[in-house]
Amino acid sequence: MTLPSRAAQAAILVGTMAIQVVATAATLAFPVLVPAVPGATGAGVGVFITVVYLGAMLGAMGSGAVVSRFGPVRGSQLALLVQCTGLAMLATGNQALRLVGALLVGLAYGPITPASSQILARTTPPDRMGFVFSVKQTGVPLGGLAAGLLLPLATVSSWRASLLSLAAAALVVVLVCNPLHRRLDEPSSQVRRSGNVRQTLGTILRHRGLRSTAAVSLLFAVCQLSLGGYLVIYLHQEVGLSLVDAGIVYAVAQGAGVVGRLIWGRVADATGKPNTVMLVIALLMGASAVGTGLLDPQWSMAGVCIVAALFGGTAIGWNGVFLGEVARLAPPNSGVAAITGGVLSFTYVGVMVGPLLFGHVGQALGSLGAAFMSLAVVTAAAMALLARVRRPV
Repeated sequence: MTLPSRAAQAAILVGTMAIQVVATAATLAFPVLVPAVPGATGAGVGVFITVVYLGAMLGAMGSGAVVSRFGPVRGSQLALLVQCTGLAMLATGNQALRLVGALLVGLAYGPITPASSQILARTTPPDRMGFVFSVKQTGVPLGGLAAGLLLPLATVSSWRASLLSLAAAALVVVLVCNPLHRRLDEPSSQVRRSGNVRQTLGTILRHRGLRSTAAVSLLFAVCQLSLGGYLVIYLHQEVGLSLVDAGIVYAVAQGAGVVGRLIWGRVADATGKPNTVMLVIALLMGASAVGTGLLDPQWSMAGVCIVAALFGGTAIGWNGVFLGEVARLAPPNSGVAAITGGVLSFTYVGVMVGPLLFGHVGQALGSLGAAFMSLAVVTAAAMALLARVRRPV
């Protein structure tokens, strides 16, 4: 496929980002709205998130078949429509339908990133791939921001209206992205079908680079979700910050994650060594995790923010470089979407088990600070795996 013009590449990037934003917001909408939902509890949020990411893992594993059958754009559009159905179920308030809605939202989220990876791998020059993938992945924190705006909306209307408003936004994105379908989705008669899930996972496990990168993504996800899930409570309970200050530090970490995605993507392109960039990310992530564990009430607010920014810039900022590398390593006959989905199934394991394990480690050691320092072991394992990766010539 001939690379499109720069203007067309920009339009494609904006389209994939828009899809990523609304899809991510759909996965986070209900947890954000819990304070406004009658009868919803914190325990229920934990169950909801688990069901969503279980669905996402299954959806990612089947993404190759979805993209092969419908094309990456049409597959993404159909995924958003399924998420709309899930959001409508959540808006009913029925407990049973809530779990079904959570599963649908997660299943539909799974193919979103693999589909966009296939689109961008076909339309992006190799020397810009790291940065473009990183820009697209800023749609994840932007989706979190969009979900956060639903709570103030709920205060002036209702939590049901907020969910349905997000569903309406998803429908708008589906319609706006339709021109990309005509440009980027091949006729079904010309599409080479991806292998089944077993074949895809077999390809990943036999390929040393993909196998190591998949394992690294699981380990990085453990760090990312541990940071996101426990930083505020740790800063408040053990470091002695007020909830307001802890929230500010958390925002600094998240903002640094957005900036980090862009910087690391640009560095990967400039050096042509994304694997080495991921090694540096792992090293700095481990160091900042230890630094986070060493925080105490004597630290200045500026010092705490600096450590949090380094931690966020690495533990949240790695995704774009990772996805670009997966696209490069994917064997030509396997399909970028199928391989990306298979690798992401490993990532989602880290998403699901990371916060749970972190909490148990913190309880066993009697300190969340000690648990944060233990993440250096996780990043050291990631560095060992990355050191073994040899990129194809």
